[in-house]
Amino acid sequence: MSVAPPSFMPPLVGALGLAIGVSLTIQRLKIPYTVALAGAGIIVGSIGALVFDTLDTSGAGALSADLILFLILPPLLFEGATKMDARELKRNWRTVSMLAVPSVILNTALIGGIIWLLVWQGDGSRLMYALLLGAILAPTDPVSVLATFKEAGAPHRLATIVEGEALFNDGTGVVVFSVLLGLVLEAGQSAGITTTVLTGIGQFLLTVLVGAAVGAGLGMVANSALDWTDDHLVEVTISVATAFGTFLVAEQLHGSGVIAVVIAGLMVGSYGKIEKMTPQARVALDGFWEQVAFVINSVLFILLGFEVIQRVEAVGQRAVMLALASIIAASIARLVIYPKMRLTPHTGEEAIPKSWHHIVYLSGLRGSVSLALLLLVAHMSQHPEPGTTAFPPDIYADIFVMVASVVLFTLLVQGPMISWLIKKLGIIHGSDGRSEEFEEALATIVADEAALIELSRLEEAGLASKGAVARLKPEAQGRLLLAQDKLRELIEDPVFASRLSARTEARVLAAAQSALEDAEIVGLISGHAGSDMRWLINTDLALILRSEDAGGEVPLPKAKVAKSDPLTTLTKSD
Repeated sequence: MSVAPPSFMPPLVGALGLAIGVSLTIQRLKIPYTVALAGAGIIVGSIGALVFDTLDTSGAGALSADLILFLILPPLLFEGATKMDARELKRNWRTVSMLAVPSVILNTALIGGIIWLLVWQGDGSRLMYALLLGAILAPTDPVSVLATFKEAGAPHRLATIVEGEALFNDGTGVVVFSVLLGLVLEAGQSAGITTTVLTGIGQFLLTVLVGAAVGAGLGMVANSALDWTDDHLVEVTISVATAFGTFLVAEQLHGSGVIAVVIAGLMVGSYGKIEKMTPQARVALDGFWEQVAFVINSVLFILLGFEVIQRVEAVGQRAVMLALASIIAASIARLVIYPKMRLTPHTGEEAIPKSWHHIVYLSGLRGSVSLALLLLVAHMSQHPEPGTTAFPPDIYADIFVMVASVVLFTLLVQGPMISWLIKKLGIIHGSDGRSEEFEEALATIVADEAALIELSRLEEAGLASKGAVARLKPEAQGRLLLAQDKLRELIEDPVFASRLSARTEARVLAAAQSALEDAEIVGLISGHAGSDMRWLINTDLALILRSEDAGGEVPLPKAKVAKSDPLTTLTKSD
């Protein structure tokens, strides 16, 4: 039996194959994976007809509006929401809300206004299209930034602010985009500007409220369902049903599926995953959604590359002007975060250090959500729905080039600057901002305790002069006391307390692993039993390190704890 495959299957399979090839090729190259994917897509797109006779290298032809809305956006948003640190978000929710939601409105207006004046010379018929472009570029993507934060050792609160801003930017930005796209595509755009604005505001408020209510309701249902099972496969399946089902129900009720997914994801991630899920399910959940997000990002960036050549050819020599105008507009619009960060103390939360302001500014990268919205516009421009205004192909070509330019600029220029600026500004601490102090204090205790022991041994053996002992011993004791005082200060710091707890639990689990290995070696337990126990311990260890984002800062003992353990010394000195 011969059955024709769906139209989206050939480009989708081709994109996945290309993504695998790119990932294997760049493993040793220090370039962003998404940039490599876009570059590969550009290469394939430029020679598409020569290599793939039947492959439609247009992103708009590859994915329909339904696929983008119901299969691409929900996983991207749900994955980000479930991984948010709920405790940190709760401590910084006023700051995150102030940076995120108003920024989307301001960025949409500023980017749209600048583009309307620079590119379309204030043509009244192009204003709504300019605002639509602003809405596409309003959402930010923190994935590459957070990876850089981990490598550079940025403070945990800084990562939470950037990730929270991006998450709520995405939710609000897609709602604004949906409202504007509906107004653009409505037949007969003869209403006055006041009527249009009021209609847009009404739609925005209604969709947000309905979406939030649906998300909260189905999030509670999901958490209740998680309480009924300990099967990690069922628990992960519940999360999948929640992500897609929440979006579907909210859209059917004329609410925002995006807001609903974000709310439901936050509820599952902050309560259901922590309190209701088994340890195995938590690891499986994070791994599953990371894989889904990886595949979606791969497809989106390759489809971006597929279309770049075609759209640049369509706009001709204007491509450079469009690229510069969009980059300038996006860069200027991002400046609105500076005055808002200075207002943080007025929200009742801790002020954001001035050295962080520039990092937050540069962290406004654009990525997968902007590309998904762009592909949605592409589909609408080629397949207009009955009763709607056709999306002009020339305007879509302009919008595509501008969005692609901003996405690639932020990834190629802004992204690499973040790591350099973190080091330049001296923001090189552990994820909570104090882990470097903790490590230095531990190192001082280990070194000076060893020095004092050796000095006492030499003195007893008569191998050290009284003058040397009198000089070296007080110095080492003084450094030791200062380091112990620093450890006490850190232990009493409430912000550092949870991370210190993660260190303690990790050390205990590592010691348990070491004991199991020793028991297997001497034959006290079988290899099968030891393997099962180690798997459970590894699961718990992964959860601990991931929960505090402390994978790179918790030193785990490879064998038994040393005789002179700094933490033991500190306890005894008390």
